[in-house]
Amino acid sequence: MRTELIKAPREEFLQALYANIKVPERKLLSHDHWGAVGLVQAPLIDLYWALDATAKASNVIAALVSGNCPQHVQMLAIFGKQADVQTALHKIQEHRQ
Repeated sequence: MRTELIKAPREEFLQALYANIKVPERKLLSHDHWGAVGLVQAPLIDLYWALDATAKASNVIAALVSGNCPQHVQMLAIFGKQADVQTALHKIQEHRQ
C-alpha cells in the first residue's frame, strides 16, 4: 500500500478529491474543514480492510475515491484532525509490515 499525508489541505485540493467521491459521502464530508487528509492507494481488498481499520483506530471519516470510471476504485481518503489521520495511517502501515 502507498500512503500520503496531506496536512492543512487547501480548498482546491478538497474540491478535486470530492469530485471523485460518491454523493452521499461527499455531502457528509464537504461540511467540515479538515486538518489533514490521508491518501491510501492499494488493491481493493486492502482498501476495504483499511476503511474498517482506520475507523476503529482513530476518530476519522474515510471514503473510497473512484478512479477513471465509477467501477474503478483506486484510493481511500481519510479525513480528520492531523493527529487522528496520522494514527489511522500508522495503523495501516503496521498491518503491511
